[in-house]
Amino acid sequence: MDSLKKILFVAMQNSPHACRWINSIVDCGWDLHLFPVNHIPPLPMLRGVTIHPPVRQIAPKSFLRSLLTNSNGRKVENGLRYSPIYPVPILPKLASTLSHISLRMGESRSPVPLLHGPRTLASLIQRIKPDLIHSMEFQHCGYNVLEAKKYYHGDFPSWLATNWGSDIYHYRQFDDHRAQITKLLRNIDYYSCECDRDVSLAQELGLTAKVMPVMPNTGGFDLDKIYPLRTMIPTSQRKLIMIKGYQHFAGRALTALDALECCSDLAKNFHVIIFSPSPETVARAKEIMAYTDIKNITILPETSHDQMLRMFARSRIYLGVSISDAISTSALEAMAMGAFPIQTNTSCCEEWFDDNIGGYIIPPDNVAVIADRLRSALSNDYLVDNAAEANWHTIKKRLNQNDFSNRVWNFYNEIFQDMDT
Repeated sequence: MDSLKKILFVAMQNSPHACRWINSIVDCGWDLHLFPVNHIPPLPMLRGVTIHPPVRQIAPKSFLRSLLTNSNGRKVENGLRYSPIYPVPILPKLASTLSHISLRMGESRSPVPLLHGPRTLASLIQRIKPDLIHSMEFQHCGYNVLEAKKYYHGDFPSWLATNWGSDIYHYRQFDDHRAQITKLLRNIDYYSCECDRDVSLAQELGLTAKVMPVMPNTGGFDLDKIYPLRTMIPTSQRKLIMIKGYQHFAGRALTALDALECCSDLAKNFHVIIFSPSPETVARAKEIMAYTDIKNITILPETSHDQMLRMFARSRIYLGVSISDAISTSALEAMAMGAFPIQTNTSCCEEWFDDNIGGYIIPPDNVAVIADRLRSALSNDYLVDNAAEANWHTIKKRLNQNDFSNRVWNFYNEIFQDMDT
């Protein structure tokens, strides 16, 4: 295998999942590049990759100067390099509003910032000629590559598309997305996802590409680091309840809070933390504190991954309710830190723990059932302590950071060997 194989990631540079995945292979000897799909700066945790931000040809001199100081192969913090792309010339009158212009792609009309759209991406692919394009997520990244392929001249590089979260499970329900997903699946060379469930769904939609080993998109855990944290307080003695706060196309935090209210006689003795809150979730939490015996609810603003792990290490229960997901990262973090996971059956959590043993698998729309499982987890010490032990064995087997990095290396090595045959 050529040690200088070039991988171009088309990814959300502000996503911790994407950053952790990329970070797991920065020392493998490959030439890593990233095309950002929006103008948001990359997370500080990202390292060892050349980022290609689109730049307006007419832009504030201070912006160009700050960017170009890092553009000539000069290393910056975390080993990042910047190599800007200059799209087609822009009229001066458009320059000031360019960042607000979006392009809508394909049948679904999914939006992408104009500068970060398929023409710019095709130009970058033409310039750097990667051995492999890896789109990490469908609706913003995969659709972008699919459209860029139309503008590319010559043989398009091999393309690996990774399905995140609800990319297929949820969006296949809509005719426009279903058509675009089907087209994407018929254009890729390799497919990856984190649920066996999604492999079957992709094949039902016409996937014929090689299916790569199923593994989480979030990377592994440093077990030596988290083990002391998770063992400080036995699960049955913990006094925190963690609730995922999303109320949007998939998240159903309001249902979770309705179930919590049904258990107010027990939950009043716990500190409830709602993370990733939507505005509707915040309003509902205030109602619960005003009209029930549950008075100790904290709305958690955006926080670091390490801080989230520390809170899970102090939590008895994690509750996540949604109508669509893959393996919830929060559920994996809860399992790793000894918190008892209660997760909806619309994810693939059954591929990670057994119902009534490692956690509870619940419907997304039945408050009575969710409340019943929550009440059981709040009162049954034997259940939560045994689950913590069972889940730790699973995490050690499947999410050890060192083993995971080796698996990701083998993942790409298998692709490159397949390409070379």
